Amino acid sequence: MSTASINNTIEAPSMEFSLDEEQQGLTDLAAQIFSSLSTDELYTAGEKAGAAFDEALWGQVVESGLIDALLPMDEEEPGLGMAGLALVAREQGRTLGRIPFITTAVAALAIAEFGGHEQLLEGISEGSVRIAALQPEVRRRVNGTAAGTGWVLDGAIELGYLVPSATHLMVQFHTASGQLTALIEADRAGIAVDEYRGLSRQQHAELSFTGVQIEAADLIGADQPAGAVSAWIRPRLLTAAAALISGVGAEALRRTAAYTNERKQFGRAIATNQGVALRAADAFIDTETTWLSTIDAAWQLDNDGDGAEAAFGASWLAREAGFRVVHTTQHLHGGMGADLDNHIHRFFLWMRELDVLWGTAGQVSEELAAAILDGDTA
Repeated sequence: MSTASINNTIEAPSMEFSLDEEQQGLTDLAAQIFSSLSTDELYTAGEKAGAAFDEALWGQVVESGLIDALLPMDEEEPGLGMAGLALVAREQGRTLGRIPFITTAVAALAIAEFGGHEQLLEGISEGSVRIAALQPEVRRRVNGTAAGTGWVLDGAIELGYLVPSATHLMVQFHTASGQLTALIEADRAGIAVDEYRGLSRQQHAELSFTGVQIEAADLIGADQPAGAVSAWIRPRLLTAAAALISGVGAEALRRTAAYTNERKQFGRAIATNQGVALRAADAFIDTETTWLSTIDAAWQLDNDGDGAEAAFGASWLAREAGFRVVHTTQHLHGGMGADLDNHIHRFFLWMRELDVLWGTAGQVSEELAAAILDGDTA
């Protein structure tokens, strides 16, 4: 093989991960809002009060236009899309912001993409509409039976993530012709909601659907073939969750670096111990690769609309790497890391909940494999 052919084989396009002016402005604004309204003290107070979500934080996020900035205004102003969503979600993760941002934002993007539900989109912009996303689970799902011009939904979902904070549900359901997605009120007749506190101590719910009636007007993308909308939404939900995971891991590691430089044993900071330094370095690599793969997936979803492989890859990495990162940060805090009232332990709990949200790493890896095989046979 000639030198020229070798060079041609290894050439690859360069990647640019720096933010443009709009993206940096969005990031700075999100960081300011979350850092001022989701402090450790405010988080603890809200958790003890039993509030389903942080209303003050949600109000400020909406009022500041963090969701509106993601949405297209026209063909010349496409909005900041999934890349913008990932940037905001990362800042949310850094402060453990207790709001249904990622699910509401993905739903808003879906409405903007496929049309319909204009009133709900207005409600999202005003802050009066908050949306939870229900995805099929390994043991449970929602089934739809055709009835007249609509469908009747029956089934159950075990992990209704942040459902108690939501006014509406984005429900993926199975029909004889394939997967469809509806956007309906959380209190629609036939929906039973059993609230509980999850591993992160946030309020979630187990839901059962019994004879829930929906019409074509309730669907997102009613004119799309079965499966198209759900295939569009799922990689975006997973990418949004990966961005949240990235922020949780990055902040947990930042706090751990500060702690290990302050904590002294035998007259020196424990950060100077080789074992501590090596584990922290591995965690840093995990947080960086998680973020880079996540923002790359978001960019691909925005720019060619077919970033499923990148999204599944980023989601798998986030779940695997996030697991390692928070175990490291908890271990390096010693006994303090196991203190349930220590904020570093909350990062651990959030991560362990997020790493199974809408599927485990193993399930996501199977979806990645399927996406690769589909691409090879296309």
